[in-house]
Amino acid sequence: MKHLVRFCRLIVGLVFLFSGFVKLLSPVGTSLIIKEYFVALHIGFMTPVALVAGIVLASLEFLTAVALLLRLRFRLAAWIALILVSIFTLLTLYLAIFNPISDCGCFGEAIHLTNWQTFFKNLILLPCAIVIFIWRKAVSEFSKPALELVFLGLFALLDAAVLLQTFLWAPIAEFTDYRVGYEIRQTPAQSSGEIYETVFVYEKDGVQQTFPLDNLPDSAWMFVEAVTTKKAPGSEPSGVDFFVEAPDGSDISGDLLLRRDLLLMTIYHPDRFFKRHTTAQIVQIKEAAEKQGLDFVLVASDNIGGLIDDCPVNRADLKLLMTMNRSNGGVMLLDEGTIMRKWTFIRAVKGDADFCGGKDPELTLLMSLNRQRMSLEIALVAFILICLAKFIVFYKKKE
Repeated sequence: MKHLVRFCRLIVGLVFLFSGFVKLLSPVGTSLIIKEYFVALHIGFMTPVALVAGIVLASLEFLTAVALLLRLRFRLAAWIALILVSIFTLLTLYLAIFNPISDCGCFGEAIHLTNWQTFFKNLILLPCAIVIFIWRKAVSEFSKPALELVFLGLFALLDAAVLLQTFLWAPIAEFTDYRVGYEIRQTPAQSSGEIYETVFVYEKDGVQQTFPLDNLPDSAWMFVEAVTTKKAPGSEPSGVDFFVEAPDGSDISGDLLLRRDLLLMTIYHPDRFFKRHTTAQIVQIKEAAEKQGLDFVLVASDNIGGLIDDCPVNRADLKLLMTMNRSNGGVMLLDEGTIMRKWTFIRAVKGDADFCGGKDPELTLLMSLNRQRMSLEIALVAFILICLAKFIVFYKKKE
């Protein structure tokens, strides 16, 4: 029985560890999926807390995995694992039967599973979680519970460090088609031949109307259903196709992908952006880019008033902008359609920001990829060191 419990701990722990970590790498992406869940479950009023919910879920999965694998507060972790897997199993059964959304998002953007695949994955995890829960008291407890909490606290700090890196600097790893080093195609989603679109049907005063995820109505409307359709290749751009319109409505996507040394600034929620920032800061980034020999283009999901005439606001889909750069007000360097580097708004607006204008594009890309790899390696080394410290401190543990 001891070996069975260890096997189940390993299975559930590793799945939770991977799932939680990839969600930590992209909390904004996780929040998009959670918004779809809220709408599908008829609780669309909770969409404003989707980002917080995504962070909490990612952190809970990560820390539960660590607790299971390293036997830190194991009995509590067994309870949490069983509750999470039970909820996930019921939820994914609902998704598999009714198919309100096409991607469960359980592994972030790293691995995409269908709803039925996700349900069967949870059917494997559920018996393992039950075994862990039933025999949780058979797993020996350490004699120093305070130290267990200390080590869980260290893993929580690592969790917070990864989140801060993502929000303040740049993600330490990305899995989207708009990651550093990726060459943007004008219609990347259409090349696969399978394009899915989900709209949400609401009713008010006997009249039904469809809304996209990024433009849901207020609480006066009653949710009816979510409709996911498969679009034929060659249809109009989807939410993640690279499609940008000039202020006059003309398509400038192809022109942007031909430019050398282009600094592209993306703002996906202008209203939220200007609660904390001003148009003067946009102009500041523009002037800094031009001094470094770069073209500057601003793209937003809606109009922005108050900008100078030579800084037009181009338009793009909200989902595209959120996928391209997870920072609201983020900046990316493009060279003939290849993403060379990214900055969050906090880093881009600094007076000493170096956008690498005029430097060798290949060198710029290599430096960006090295920074990402170094950040990922630092996180992995920190994780391993904490694990080693735990084993040293509890070396004389009772099996």
